[in-house]
Amino acid sequence: MTDNLTENSHTETRLPDTLPLLSSPFVRVPQQVFSMPMAGEGSTISSQNKNYTMKKAASKTAAPDMYQVITDRIIAELEKGVTPWRKTWSSFGLARNYQSGKIYKGINMFVMNLLSPHSTPYYLTYKQAQEMGGQVKKGAKSMQVIYFNMVFKDGNDQTVSKEVAESLGDNVKVMKFLKYYNVFNVEDIEGIDFKFEEIRLLPNEKIERCEQVINSYPSPPQFVEKDRSKAYYSPLEDLVNMPPIEQHDSAEFYYSTFFHELIHSTGHAKRLGREEVKTPNKFGSIPYSQEELVAELGASFLCGITGIDREPIIENSAAYIQGWLKKLKDDKQFVFKAAAEAQKAVDFIIGSSFDEAEGE
Repeated sequence: MTDNLTENSHTETRLPDTLPLLSSPFVRVPQQVFSMPMAGEGSTISSQNKNYTMKKAASKTAAPDMYQVITDRIIAELEKGVTPWRKTWSSFGLARNYQSGKIYKGINMFVMNLLSPHSTPYYLTYKQAQEMGGQVKKGAKSMQVIYFNMVFKDGNDQTVSKEVAESLGDNVKVMKFLKYYNVFNVEDIEGIDFKFEEIRLLPNEKIERCEQVINSYPSPPQFVEKDRSKAYYSPLEDLVNMPPIEQHDSAEFYYSTFFHELIHSTGHAKRLGREEVKTPNKFGSIPYSQEELVAELGASFLCGITGIDREPIIENSAAYIQGWLKKLKDDKQFVFKAAAEAQKAVDFIIGSSFDEAEGE
């Protein structure tokens, strides 16, 4: 890291072992824009071979074969290969130093993008803030940028410069020290007229049938928009954070992401109590990967039930799922195991709001 350092660099810092279940900036995929007609209460929604009717009070849930149809479609996409992911909403981009414009890399990219409590991913050192005429707010908490400091010593154990060390070849000893320096988010800095690129907003309208799914959720988590750059579910706070619908490439992408986080929330101890949600797990671990598969499959089922499961949605859901399957050594059979848990989650959310239609 080559940003300006403060004079008081420090020794190694410990990072937390766990993360909230979330869809990070690195693991969501955009799809093309669709325009879907609205469906009112009592309307029939077609999903593959079945029709489903929305009702305010119904005892049945969506037919299991619909779940199987969508699962089979995802498996088919996995078999033919899928495209890489990108997230479905616009934001300020990756965390970076505001003055230099340099994006934080390595472990700093992970920490500054996924663990930061701030919605604006720009930072300055205390010295940089002062140089720009600003002042860090009293009580503001800093983030730590980690870097390696290297000291070179010759055969006589004397410290030499990097240039001299390079000329000594194998006759030099290199000592590395893990250190960090403090940076402050621009939200905690006063006196500077910060200018950012505007977030692209689209006139996306809410889809009534998707809203009915959200509103049908019994004893739901809290829904917030406090961080416009991330979509995630926090088991600790029992809340779902979503960027506003206008930031998404389309309303369908917004609800697909929202459904993903809703499925995560069904795993809370006071709902279905999935162990992968109740017990904090490291990002990328087997349990974490399994829970991501459950969430994305459940989101796909909800997209099917609400009629927004067009081909690009399924293709990109498969792309998301394929990434997590890599953690499970490409065990495609686990998709079927996860589908069973996903179906339970979907039934929990919509059990009192949808009923299988008669006839067709």
